[in-house]
Amino acid sequence: MTATLNTICAELGVGILEPRQQRQRGPNQTCAVGTLEELLRDEGSAHLRSVLMTIVESKNNRMALVRPILMAVSDVLRAHPTWLGSKWFDLFDEIDLVSLYEKAKADREAVAPRWLIGGMILERLRPHFHEEAQPTLFGKG
Repeated sequence: MTATLNTICAELGVGILEPRQQRQRGPNQTCAVGTLEELLRDEGSAHLRSVLMTIVESKNNRMALVRPILMAVSDVLRAHPTWLGSKWFDLFDEIDLVSLYEKAKADREAVAPRWLIGGMILERLRPHFHEEAQPTLFGKG
C-alpha cells in the first residue's frame, strides 16, 4: 500500500484488511486495496477522497467498501463532477449502497454489478440535479 493511500485511509477512518479477512470485515473496513490504489493512480487523491467520503460519511453505507460499489460511485462522480457538494452527500444518506449491491449481484449474469449499481445511483441522483437538456436522436432532450 502506498504512503498516500495509507494517509487518505487514516484521515477518513478506513481500515485495510487482508483479502483472506473479507468475512471478518466490519464497518469502514475494506479488502479492496487494489481498487483504492487504482482509483488513486488513475483519478488522483482528491477523487479518491471524494469517493471514500461519499461512502463512509453517508448513513448506513459503512459496509459498502467493496470494489463494485467503489467503482460505481467513482464512475458517477467522474461523469458528473459538478454534482459533488452538500446535496450529493445528503442524497447519499438516502441511498442504501449495500442493498443496491445485493440487487446487482442477483443480475450479474446479465450486467456486471459495477455498471448496474452505477445506473441505479444515477437513477436516484439525476432528478435532484438540474442540467441543460442534451440533444437526443429526435431533437432536444
